[in-house]
Amino acid sequence: MSNDERRFHLWIPQEEVDELEKKPMAISADRGLDFSSHGNILSQGLQEVMTAYSNLQNDSLSEEDIVVFKMVLPEGEDIYAKRDIAEKEGLKINAIKDKRHAVVSTNKSMFQRLQDRVGTYRDSGSLKHFQYVEEFEPFSTEEKQARSLKKYLAEQKDSLSVDVQMMFIPNLSDEIQDKAARRLTVKINEMEGSLQAEPYKLSDGTTVVRAVIPIKNLEAVSSDAVIYRVEQTSFFQVSPSGLNLFGSEMGLSPDIDINALPAVAVLDSGVNFPADFSALVPIHWQASSCSGSGGPHGTAVASKVVFAHIGMQLAEPYLTPRAKVIDCDIYGSDTKVPSDVMAKRIEEAVSAFADVCKIFNLSTNASRPIDGDELSIMGYHLDSLMKQYIIKFVISAGNHELAKSSSSLEEILEDDDIRVAEPGDAMLGITVGAVAGITHNNAFSEANIITAYSRTGPGFAGFYKPDLVTYGANLCHDLTVPRDPYSIVMAPNGRLAVDCGTSFTAPVVAGDLAEMLDVTPNSDVMLAQALLYNGAQHLWNTKKITQEEADYIGNHYGRGLSSPQNCKYSSQYKVSFLRSGSLKRLTKEHVKFLMPSPQAALRGNNTTKVTITCVTNPPIDKTKGSQYLGAYISASLHKLDKNRNLKVANPKVSDNRTKWDTCYHFSNIFSGFTSGDWEVWLDLSTRWGTENDDEIPYALVITIEDLTKTNDIYAAIMTEAAGRFQPITSIRIPVR
Repeated sequence: MSNDERRFHLWIPQEEVDELEKKPMAISADRGLDFSSHGNILSQGLQEVMTAYSNLQNDSLSEEDIVVFKMVLPEGEDIYAKRDIAEKEGLKINAIKDKRHAVVSTNKSMFQRLQDRVGTYRDSGSLKHFQYVEEFEPFSTEEKQARSLKKYLAEQKDSLSVDVQMMFIPNLSDEIQDKAARRLTVKINEMEGSLQAEPYKLSDGTTVVRAVIPIKNLEAVSSDAVIYRVEQTSFFQVSPSGLNLFGSEMGLSPDIDINALPAVAVLDSGVNFPADFSALVPIHWQASSCSGSGGPHGTAVASKVVFAHIGMQLAEPYLTPRAKVIDCDIYGSDTKVPSDVMAKRIEEAVSAFADVCKIFNLSTNASRPIDGDELSIMGYHLDSLMKQYIIKFVISAGNHELAKSSSSLEEILEDDDIRVAEPGDAMLGITVGAVAGITHNNAFSEANIITAYSRTGPGFAGFYKPDLVTYGANLCHDLTVPRDPYSIVMAPNGRLAVDCGTSFTAPVVAGDLAEMLDVTPNSDVMLAQALLYNGAQHLWNTKKITQEEADYIGNHYGRGLSSPQNCKYSSQYKVSFLRSGSLKRLTKEHVKFLMPSPQAALRGNNTTKVTITCVTNPPIDKTKGSQYLGAYISASLHKLDKNRNLKVANPKVSDNRTKWDTCYHFSNIFSGFTSGDWEVWLDLSTRWGTENDDEIPYALVITIEDLTKTNDIYAAIMTEAAGRFQPITSIRIPVR
């Protein structure tokens, strides 16, 4: 877009928002059970819990006044709605496995009371809240072990031991956890295992113990009552870059003020740009537990942040940067880093630079796909840092090696091992996949199709991942990487190379986000994210698409191809309305925007496209399993009909409108309609733990586009709105 075509986005002020009261209601119907037979089932379950405890030997909780077990609700019920049952019976909900299954605890006297009260329910039918409990049961060792760990144990033939991380039951007191950690350490040593590091705690205070344990003794250790989950330790590594090195004599454009460029922190193996480019890396930093220097990976990643697709500029006399980078070396000379160490290094980097940088690129993943039933430890760690510091991680989806054993892209896409890798399941970050930029002979993918190395969704709990895709290198059947504008990266000291991987698409999007941040009021990184999602380009035809097709596309391409040039500015044919706000549990909002009259006067089909994006920053809680996110905001489009009444105008297929996700994003195309004030209705849904006065932030972008490119709708809106919506450069936006 030329400078003459640029228009500044319009701000939706508070005066254009109607706030309404919301009155949540929940009514439980009597289940009509035979309380005698149902009470017997509950009593038997509690007896099995006690039997399981009596069989535990050398248990870390055996000396504590605590009993841990499971409470299971009937099909269709939700722990959130029935949490008062636990409260009435003195049960603490320690963790949620899914909507129906909760891990709970109580002291031994309250457990005896529970047994007695279940007996009263069985014998008399009183205490009717027990009808909403399907059963009580022990928390089994089988449930504690991650699916990927079970798969590894089933497939391994030569390994005698396994490196695992054992997460304690959440929401235990620090005193109980510390004593249990000491006892578990003794138990591990007695079982011929070895602690790999001192026990550490997640940001919610839950203890994690990492140890190498003989496989023959793994079940005995996993059965300890203090353990909630056992999974293989993830190791993070970066692959070496530097294929097909070739020279470059290019310098930097003298017209760019580098000091004015937005910054992105690159958490990688170190950045080594040539001396002439040193101003692009004003800070070099290394984590305190690192030493030595790493390979070329960090330099290649940083080049994608700074120049996007550097190959597109090779015909120009100078390279034009769009961002500068803060070099955060979290590898040093290490080639493989365990997750507990990596978590500390990442947190150290964020703590050091969050005040001056809001975008952190992380192009490193575990080697195996996520399980998906529980958010990964590193995914949760990144989410926690994003909540604490108000930053955004841009994360690679991860790479797989299925091309080595597959004959076609279709075969690759059908393999379960293609799923995103930790920490690409982080719900608050932006996970990036790769699509081929160029069609090559003998390549797996045609242009605009997902590459043969990029991991895909679904992410945690079935949510869409990746969030965005961008162009990357293609991959040929002989596993070579052809040189094209999207495969070229910068190697240390200014030489160029070709390489493939989502390591090099994530930083492109990190730079895209930085471009958005540069034109966003108050440098609001969540609003910049919403803008980038709003302008993402579809790589598919959405006409008459089915829900199954929409889900398939969403899990391969997310919201589409990252296209900063498509959303950085408005134009005469395309206008974006922006708003940052927040909702409380008992409020909802109707947000107005203006559909101009010249657009309504157009004749013909498919004249106008409206795109809605609402990104939220909800509470998070790893102990709640699939109910990890504590809130979401739904967005619904309402247009004026011929009688000037508001009518729902959402698309028929639920594209990116998923409950309990962090973003509502959809488009609809219109042919005939009435001009005037259309509305987007925002409705907040919350889970327990959210108080009535808690504010859930959101960033909203509404875009109107004249598909016929006939009308100057920007000018029409400015005239008809008469100052209601101001360009973002001419107003002061209150800081949330």
